[in-house]
Amino acid sequence: MSGLRLEDARGAYDAIVVGSGAGGGTLTLGLARRGARVLLVESGDFLRLQPSDAGEQPGVYMYGLMRPDDEVTCVGGSTKFYGAALYRFRESDFRAVEHEAGVSPAWPFGYEALEPYYAEAERLYRVHGAAGDDASEPFRAGPFPHAPLPHDPLVGAVMARLRAAGARLSDIPRGLDYGSGGACIMCATCDAHFCTRDAKMDAETAAVRPALATGNVDLLTRTDCARVITSIDGRRAEGVVLVQDGNERTLHAPVIAVCAGQTRTALLLRRSRTDKHADGLGNHAGMLGRGVAGHMTGVFFALVSAAPMGPRHTKSFAMNTYYDGAPGWTHPVGVLQIAGQAPIWNDARRVLRPIVKAIAERSLMCFHMTEALPSRDSGFVFEGDRIVAEAPPRFCGGSYKRIRELAMKAFGRAGYPVIPALRKPQLWHKTGGAIMGNDPAQSVTDGHGQIHGVEGLYVIDASSLPSAGAVNTGLTIMALALRAADTIAASGRAPA
Repeated sequence: MSGLRLEDARGAYDAIVVGSGAGGGTLTLGLARRGARVLLVESGDFLRLQPSDAGEQPGVYMYGLMRPDDEVTCVGGSTKFYGAALYRFRESDFRAVEHEAGVSPAWPFGYEALEPYYAEAERLYRVHGAAGDDASEPFRAGPFPHAPLPHDPLVGAVMARLRAAGARLSDIPRGLDYGSGGACIMCATCDAHFCTRDAKMDAETAAVRPALATGNVDLLTRTDCARVITSIDGRRAEGVVLVQDGNERTLHAPVIAVCAGQTRTALLLRRSRTDKHADGLGNHAGMLGRGVAGHMTGVFFALVSAAPMGPRHTKSFAMNTYYDGAPGWTHPVGVLQIAGQAPIWNDARRVLRPIVKAIAERSLMCFHMTEALPSRDSGFVFEGDRIVAEAPPRFCGGSYKRIRELAMKAFGRAGYPVIPALRKPQLWHKTGGAIMGNDPAQSVTDGHGQIHGVEGLYVIDASSLPSAGAVNTGLTIMALALRAADTIAASGRAPA
């Protein structure tokens, strides 16, 4: 499979979407199913990797869990390697909440506005889950579209001991093609791996392919967007300048959606500046590239086996009990999740690799996430068309320490020794840079993702999220994309 040649693209589209990840891929499908003619532009190409010669490992590991925010350039973007943990943000994530290091800002709308789009995204991405066990789960108008996934027997036994020792656990909602006739075999190579079985419901398999099947979508691969074109008065989006294999072409549409990934989106808007937008599109208040947030994440290993466990599907349960607070601690704390198996020892120093491998092969790798807060100062520093520095979000160190202690003690009470990873907290699942908001002086886009003052120009990816919450951000980006598709269709700029 390959995309069109640039010269073969049609001259007229209702919308041009730049980027095919969780935001762009889902938005394209949403628009196509609403009757719009869409051009999807991707700077990378389709990934077509092969399993090992032995045929036993259907996934290909591409990058370590220590670097989960690498902006992968391919059709489907970083979702080709995600763990397919598709959580809804909690209701509190949409409100202003006092944290240890400050306030996590309110969104321009509440959870209820996104609930039907969460449900639509769960259907598209075939999410398996069970309501009722998650201590912080938000309300849902209906059940999960698919039953929870089975637990590996060893993992199930660990869960039973944790629960007997007082831990409240829940299934991780996962987007996998599992069940009768499904491609998923619940193998060990899922989290942070490319799935050669197409069993993981990523943005390519769940959104781009169905979008292409509608007949309403053209796809350009290996094509860069040089800049977005606006009208002479700067008030409307009019098109894009595209480059493929050194050839340049300008294409026009009344709707342009920039969904290129957090860093690339900010850079594209920056280099699209004009006399009317001297510092970049959406940068009228100096907020382009600002408001960056994410998850401060730590790792420990719970020793659950005396011998190497062998390949197993381990990413299946979480502990969200302390999302909004913990005993003796009034601020939100965070979550614990079990990671999938991955050769993390390859990321260790050579002298430590045998030790790390021996530990990892006998353990469940556990990571805990605490919300890192955005501010007007957190984010990118531009110099011309380059990002020359990045100021970090605000770190809630006490909350990070508290969830780490609570999670490790839960395993200790169940009789499992724990070994902390020897590394500093890492910033995962970064958000912000083109944040949504009702106040143009404090945000880049409005509550539907349209850039303030530029009609028809949208940003739908991780950069538009005003905050990161403490659960995985993927499903929220997908839901925002489907909501934007409704907004665009209702605007009359694309078919309803």
